[in-house]
Amino acid sequence: MTAIDRHRASVLLIDMQERLVPEVEAGVAIAEMARQVVTWLASQDATVVITEHCADKLGPTGFEIPKCATCLQKRAFSALKEHSAQVVAPQDQVFVCGMEAHVCVLQTVLDLLEAGKQVFVLSDLVTSYDATSRVIALDRMKDAGAIVVTTEMMLFEWVGTAANESFRDMLRLVKALRALKAEMSW
Repeated sequence: MTAIDRHRASVLLIDMQERLVPEVEAGVAIAEMARQVVTWLASQDATVVITEHCADKLGPTGFEIPKCATCLQKRAFSALKEHSAQVVAPQDQVFVCGMEAHVCVLQTVLDLLEAGKQVFVLSDLVTSYDATSRVIALDRMKDAGAIVVTTEMMLFEWVGTAANESFRDMLRLVKALRALKAEMSW
């Protein structure tokens, strides 16, 4: 099954930390988009997990974490080297976003797939220090079995219909994300 089912999905935000955000391509814009998406999904009762890699060196997550989110500390590149798949991705499906695409995101996605999770990588919410590393990492994740989608695709599948009570809020979010993307270089 490749359709997104909001009742079977959790969200994993990987390492969008204070010292890393300004060092990656479009990091500030992507972190702001991720903040808005994660906040909205949390308001929709999504399970949200956030990782912080070597927080003593890279600092905390670069924005306020939703109160309902679980924050996991790690030193390994893959979150599954220190935490179980059920802790990192409590549902069958998981939306993944974060930094850097070719290191922590890639290794975590590969381990999630190995653990039997259905992984949706939010392509517009992952980045690396350069475009080549990002593109190759996305290709590798897709080749391994991850489903690469855009955030907008996920959001429209999440609500499913214009009759959904969350549709108007989701549409406002989509418009805000489009405005942020218009300012980005890619």
